[in-house]
Order: sequence, then structure tokens, then C-alpha cells
Amino acid sequence: MTTTNHARGADRAADDPVEAARHAAEVSEPEFGRYFLIHFLGLSIAYDDDEQTCTVQLPFAEHLCNAGGGVHGGVLSTVLDISMGHACRRYLSAGSTIEMQMRFVRPVRTDVTCTGRIIHGGRRVVQLESRMYDDSAQLVAVANGSWFRHPTTR
Repeated sequence: MTTTNHARGADRAADDPVEAARHAAEVSEPEFGRYFLIHFLGLSIAYDDDEQTCTVQLPFAEHLCNAGGGVHGGVLSTVLDISMGHACRRYLSAGSTIEMQMRFVRPVRTDVTCTGRIIHGGRRVVQLESRMYDDSAQLVAVANGSWFRHPTTR
């Protein structure tokens, strides 16, 4: 497994949204995998080249929660989308989300990990899936998406 740790570490105060935003603003770059949200959310991104998957870890932080105390669905959707986008780019080519279906199974109040995988790598449209689990290995969300496949730039 190849790991790319984009933002997590001692240099980021995960529970302080102001510090997280400052850190993200200082280190983010306008390029794939180094943009603001990855740093702000404190995501860790890893690839399994044998399985052709991308795993993204999101650490729990209270400032990402809704009024009910669970991580906001928009944040979870973003992380699931990132896992699929990174899988598409690494194993096929760059792509753009055409549509995404979400199913939330239970509230998230812990760190979570999701793994994106290619279901079908079509010439123009790619079908992907990502499954998200909490730190007790309970399924918390599932996403399926269609991505427009950009011409290969490698």
C-alpha cells in the first residue's frame, strides 16, 4: 500500500477550526491532492495498487459536526467524493463527478475511513463506489458515482 499523508500531524490542531483553516491556507496549493479542503479536514490518503483502491481517513473534529453532534453529511460526502476521484485519477485518468448517490446509515461521531474503488472504467464515463466505516468498523455511509473521464495526460 502506498500512503500519501496530506495534512494530518502535529502541525495541525484538529479541534481548532481557526487553526485548521490557517494551516490549510498556508500549505494548500492549487493542484490535485494538495488543495485547501484536504488540509482543512486533515485527510490522510493512501492507495492500494494491488486492489486499485484509494482509502481516505477523516479525523473527527467537533467543528465539522451538525447540531445533532454528528459529522455533517456534506463533509462526509466530500470525503467519499475525494476517495472516488483519487481512485479514478490514479488508476485511469483525471475525472469530474457527473452524479453521486449517497446513503447515510448512521451518525458519525468518531474518525472514519472510506475506500473508493472503480466499478467500471468506461472510455468516457467511469462508475465508482466508496464505503465509509467508523472506528468500530461499522458501515456509516455508501456512495456511488459516475465520473466523466478526462483525456489521459500521462
